[in-house]
Amino acid sequence: MLLWALTIMTSLVAKVGPIVPRESGERVLCAAYVSGKQSTIGSAVVAVSDRHVFFAPRSAFLSRGAWQSRRLDDVRIESSTRRSLGFPVAHRFAIFDADGSPFAFEIETKKDAREFRKALSRRLAPRH
Repeated sequence: MLLWALTIMTSLVAKVGPIVPRESGERVLCAAYVSGKQSTIGSAVVAVSDRHVFFAPRSAFLSRGAWQSRRLDDVRIESSTRRSLGFPVAHRFAIFDADGSPFAFEIETKKDAREFRKALSRRLAPRH
């Protein structure tokens, strides 16, 4: 029964891949649900491709028109870890447009944060 349930579950990347407005040949590398607590974009779904970062309200992410995107070539990305009692509790990503306006979100699972760091590695600003 457990094996059946695992094969039926679709990954979030597989769900958003056909929906996000991608360019020809562009691949979605990772996706995650973002709570609205520490996010400037509210409760959302965020996805990263090899060319863009996409985000849509969690309540409407299955609608193609709900997605917004930023070209990775046009943004600067900073990453940090929020801690509680010395333990990491969330991984924060701040994305700055060319005009300096930011949007930020936190990813709570270590696995998702690792995938985002890997997908965004060439765009991450060096830590000071």
